This record gives sequence, structure tokens and C-alpha cells, in this order.
Amino acid sequence: MQQKKGIFLILFACLSFCLQIRGQSTDFLIQEFITAWLQGSVSSGLAGQILKGDDNEVLSLLQKYQSDKNDRAREAAWYLTAAVGRRTVVPDIRKQVLMLLLQGSRDSDPLVARKNLAQLKNFDRSLFDAQAKKVLEDIFRTTANPSEELIKITGFAGCVGLIPDFKARIREIREKEAERKWAYYLALARMGDGEAIRYCMKRIRQLPVNDETIEDVFPDLIYIRRKEAVDYLLEVALDRPSGCSSSNPDNEQAVSCTAKILEMIAPYLAGFPVQDTAAFSSLSSEETIALVRKWLKEKYNADAILQDLY
Repeated sequence: MQQKKGIFLILFACLSFCLQIRGQSTDFLIQEFITAWLQGSVSSGLAGQILKGDDNEVLSLLQKYQSDKNDRAREAAWYLTAAVGRRTVVPDIRKQVLMLLLQGSRDSDPLVARKNLAQLKNFDRSLFDAQAKKVLEDIFRTTANPSEELIKITGFAGCVGLIPDFKARIREIREKEAERKWAYYLALARMGDGEAIRYCMKRIRQLPVNDETIEDVFPDLIYIRRKEAVDYLLEVALDRPSGCSSSNPDNEQAVSCTAKILEMIAPYLAGFPVQDTAAFSSLSSEETIALVRKWLKEKYNADAILQDLY
């Protein structure tokens, strides 16, 4: 019995030692990564080695660097923090990283804060629970001039408590801040505000269908995730508008915008029959349209619009 107890203690000591060494090794890698970041010579391989470690351990080790006095050191630490959240498939870890990034969105350095805020777009909408929404709402209300990105992230997260604030800001906003006003309307539309949806649709329907509209404005329609917006995009695509530029630089003639629009919207529709660029390019316009029409008739409804993605 005494011998078994001794063996157990030896094994326990060995395990503790190994875990301690592993922790030191991961911390050393993090220090190496941050040093390289400060020197502008970061390698993805070094980040990959860190991310192979235990998620909880990595997040724990990163905490001290998230409050470092050096702005760029904090930037590097937050980059790794966000990378853990993007890589993991464990919901609790993703939620933990989301809350950490919300905290990092208050960083004293505007660049670091802005980058942390932008990372929130990589997390499912369902992870923004009441606590996360409250933090976001507080960030908005304590920001003197909220960025368009912050406005749209609160809309994506479903911060409905900000709807009265957004409408008040729209009334107060100056004419030269048209883009910020548009961001408020988009965020309201994403949260289902009927007046905002009608405003967005009316404005976009007045625009010509060409490269500029598709690249600069149609992503806003995708962002709001309303069936009215998706219906319009599909309607326009299937009408085969010919106001787009050819991908062939030697061809100066306008070409159909159909593939361009469908490629843009495909990732946000569950079960959409054509999902990638290669598939689009391998099909003729007639084949693509036939597939899409069949899908629309048989399977398309509001539930097919993926709401959990930014």
C-alpha cells in the first residue's frame, strides 16, 4: 500500500512538473510573438504554435499582456486572444473571448480599441447575450462620436435597447454626416425596425445596378438580413442586368451582373444551390439561373436567411 502511494506521488509530481514546463513554454512563445510583433516581423507559424496549446491556458497567460503599458504589446495580445476565439469550436471559450474583446474595445489606444471592436464581427450573433448587449450599449452611450462600425455591430448584436438612441441621433445628425446617418438606418433595419427597412429599400431601389452599386451598396442590403432586401437582390440578379464590367481586362463591353450578385449573397442563404466562385464559373448563365429559380420555388423562405453571421 505504501509502495502504491509512493508511485502515485511520483506520477503526480511528474504531471505537475510537465504542466508547469508546458505553461512556461507557451508563455515563452507568447513573449516571442509579442517581441516579433513589436519589431514588425510576425510569422503565422509562431501564432500557430501558440494556438495549438490549451485554450484556457493560452487565455490565462495572455491576461497580463492585455494590460501591458506598451500599446503595440497589447495589440499583439488582443490579436492572439481573438485568434483563440476564431479557432475554437467550444461555445464557452468563444463566449469568453467575446466578453474579453468587449473589454478590449475600451482600450485606451484608439487603434487597439477599434481592432478589438472589429473582431466582434467574427462571432455568432447568438453569443451576444443580455450581458454582452449591455456592455455594447454602454460602449455606444459613452462614446462621443460612435463610428459606423460600432453602430452596425450593435445592430448585428441586436441591441434593441439602443433603438430610441439611434432614432434620436438620426434627428440630430448633420447633413455632412450622411454615412453615419445611413449606418444608423442600417442598424435599425437589422433589428427589424419597419420604418428603417422601408427607408433603406426605397433609397437602394433608386440606384442603377452597376459595379459601384453592387460593390459599395449591396453589401449593406446583405447586412440588414431582411427578406425584403434578399428578395430584391435575387430579383435583380435574375433580371440579368448588364451594367457590370467584365473580369477580362481586354473586354470593354458591359456584361451581366448576375453571377456577381449571386456570389455575394450565396454565403448568407442556407442551402443555396451554388456556393463558390468555381461553381459559378463552371456553369453557364442559363444553368445558374435555372438552379436558382428551382431553389427559390422549392426551398426559399425567410428561414433560409442566415441571421447568426455578421
